[in-house]
Amino acid sequence: MAEAITRALGGERVDARSAGLNPLGWIADQTIQTLEARGIATDGLFSKGLCDIHVDDIDIVVSLLGQRGFDHIPASVGGDRQAWDISDPFGEDDDFYFEVARQLDHRIRELLAKEFQQELLSS
Repeated sequence: MAEAITRALGGERVDARSAGLNPLGWIADQTIQTLEARGIATDGLFSKGLCDIHVDDIDIVVSLLGQRGFDHIPASVGGDRQAWDISDPFGEDDDFYFEVARQLDHRIRELLAKEFQQELLSS
């Protein structure tokens, strides 16, 4: 959900990539349904692990597992590191999926606003 929401909010200014520590190999139907209900495109989304994404040019790394997520990501990856504690909705009900999407939307909006403001200030 985070990748799709970031792409929707950031548009062409953002190259969002997400990866899980233990990818399922497929995306839960509830994830797709939640995103589509919010009007967010799901084209091109697929389950992937850290080894499946290019990490050399990442500016910001967000761990949805909080600080403990960084135990699994090499220190050389990314400049700015954000530790967010946002629950994985897998196996939960639809309301929980929508709550996680709401939390992600809120945090991603804050992050993009901060980053785009910094970009504007340095231009």
